[in-house]
Amino acid sequence: MRINTVMAHKFLTLFSTFNATAIFGPYVSPGTEIATYGDTDFEDVVTARWSAWAEPTFQAAIKPATEIDLQNIVTIAANLSIPFLAVNTGHGTGLGYGNVANALNINLGNFNSVTVDADNNLLIAGGGVNFGDVFPVLYDAGKELQTGNSECVGLVGATIGGGIGALQGLHGLILDALVSVRIITASGSLVTASATENPDLFWAIRGAGANFGIITEATYTLHDQTNNGYVSLGEFVFPGSLNGSLWEILHTFDDYLPPNLALIISGGFNHTINSAYVTAGVIYFGPLAEAQAYFDQFIALGPVSQVVLNTTTLAMYDLLSATACTDGERHNDYTLGFNQTDVLTYTEVFGTWADFAAANPNYAGQLTFQRYSNEAMLQVPSNETSYPWRDIKTYLLLDNTYTDAALDTAVDDISKKIRSTLEATSGFGRLQVYVNYDHGDEGVKAKYGSSVERLQALKAKWDPHNLFGIPNPV
Repeated sequence: MRINTVMAHKFLTLFSTFNATAIFGPYVSPGTEIATYGDTDFEDVVTARWSAWAEPTFQAAIKPATEIDLQNIVTIAANLSIPFLAVNTGHGTGLGYGNVANALNINLGNFNSVTVDADNNLLIAGGGVNFGDVFPVLYDAGKELQTGNSECVGLVGATIGGGIGALQGLHGLILDALVSVRIITASGSLVTASATENPDLFWAIRGAGANFGIITEATYTLHDQTNNGYVSLGEFVFPGSLNGSLWEILHTFDDYLPPNLALIISGGFNHTINSAYVTAGVIYFGPLAEAQAYFDQFIALGPVSQVVLNTTTLAMYDLLSATACTDGERHNDYTLGFNQTDVLTYTEVFGTWADFAAANPNYAGQLTFQRYSNEAMLQVPSNETSYPWRDIKTYLLLDNTYTDAALDTAVDDISKKIRSTLEATSGFGRLQVYVNYDHGDEGVKAKYGSSVERLQALKAKWDPHNLFGIPNPV
């Protein structure tokens, strides 16, 4: 039975002590797990957090078993003014997550079904599914979906902010594959959003989805595997002194990057030998013989180590996830979008970043530039989704990783300097950031661009009391 407003208000006195079991227990099914902070099972119910920086704080956690449970939870929380955050893998970063205080953690872990309809090229995935859940299912079915690169990131969460990754040159953003969703809105209603049902909501969630509800299920268009599920990989490691040569190679792809090629160039710092280094990851969805010409450009620079292989996409994602899925550290991230590679600026920034890393032995961050083709993205009309930045070619992820909170101010100072320096030669006349990587201080225009006014109007319609989207409001 759905709870109504009068029934909900009976629990106002209970809310003052936030006894989650007393508040929600009578209105959810037996399979729903509930714990209040301090309960012995609280850590088992609350969603684990990837980053310890700008963490939300939770007074209680609930893991609903069914969509009806989730509808009742949203209704009760709304009527009692209980702040909440629906979470899958806990990989969202940004200052805004720190604004979620004394809230209810809604753990979507039970919405973890994955179904492939191979005949119709469709994937139906629950809102609690991560990329690692879908990779083997798709591979076994001989299908592929453009995804992010790390197994531990949530599929739906990445989708509704855009969804970039190595396959986007061939198939576009993840949100371009989205066919429909089942979403619980601020009224507690469960509705379908697609091109034909609630199309305004469907437009909004494809770029700013966290502001409009909780997605319990999403359906995607699939593709047959490229190159029968095999990919050619090259990983090359260079001393930091060669970083300028790597930016020169990246610059040669400014005008055109083949859709089946992806480049990930990343700076790191080895504190044991007190030296910066650069890695170049080259991903080619095709035979090794075709990829060799791209590998040779990096081999010619004389890497200190290299690995070149042709392997399955399953193995590729496992390799790409190796360092991305460790939790518990502070991930104080900054980002920026580029339309061009300014070699001198990139070289200057690398030096600034490496000097900072050298001066801070407890710092373990990476300065990463991801170059993906936007050819397939640009085939989608710019007004078809709320995602605004289809012209971005390269994405910066400055993943500042450390454990000592005392570094926060210094990290912010150097990161803002780096971002400002890079912005001046980004090729855009404005700050453009990928919302799934955002730091949180960039402003709505930098994240949502020309979609802001329409998003705000739809926000007033679908979520007038601002129940959703606290971390990244429109």
